[in-house]
Amino acid sequence: MSTNIWRRDARPLAISHRGHSIAYPENTMPAYQKAVELGAEMIECDVNITRDGTLVMMHDATLDRTTNGAGRVNAATWDEIQRLDAGAKFDARFAGTRIPSTRAMLQFLRDAGIYGCFEVKGGNVETAKQIAGALIDLFVEMDAFETNFMSSYYHEAMALAKAQVPELMLAPERLPDDAPPDPPEAVRQARALGANVLQYQVTVLVPEVVQVLHANDIALWSWTTNTEQDLAYSIEVGADALMGDDVETMLRVLNQMRPKNS
Repeated sequence: MSTNIWRRDARPLAISHRGHSIAYPENTMPAYQKAVELGAEMIECDVNITRDGTLVMMHDATLDRTTNGAGRVNAATWDEIQRLDAGAKFDARFAGTRIPSTRAMLQFLRDAGIYGCFEVKGGNVETAKQIAGALIDLFVEMDAFETNFMSSYYHEAMALAKAQVPELMLAPERLPDDAPPDPPEAVRQARALGANVLQYQVTVLVPEVVQVLHANDIALWSWTTNTEQDLAYSIEVGADALMGDDVETMLRVLNQMRPKNS
């Protein structure tokens, strides 16, 4: 019998990717709130850091794509970040939407009663290490270890964080994320970090990967599952979680194929 509570044989976990980001500006409170409203059980979100050390919810290392600002996130202060518009570029209806702090996001998840997965970004290894260290401090301050994961493409940053706080839950991305399937390498990467979850890109996911990870009691989270086809395939091969931008479609497919209490 599995001792890994993140193994979900009966029904995969429903994880929202940057909030309900198909219809709301990613990594903003409206996107997170809609994900919860639709029934997401966890929100995957992205963390960067300002020049003065505040952790903020932002995918890119730069401000240009999603806000009316420009330049690197870590070149701006928290006060400057707070004044940016993070919604208008997505849709004029969301003009005036602000970038949340990571502290506010942790409190939001606690109030909503759902899990979080905080992906350490930064654009380079050294910045990722800085973000991971600050995120650990925030998890400690807010007693957030039981319900929140850290993830990252920067495995070095996660290794440092895990060494500092062994109870930290990690959900690393398999690297490279689009490489051909390699089940033994997937197991090696998870074990190297002491992680009992591995994120795996759905476009290169095959049943053998799931089987070998499960044989080693490691849960697999399939991402980004945005189409009915990818959702159904992920469920069929035994993924322990689905992660996608469209929470509404995810829950509809999940409820059809794996109804609750079935």
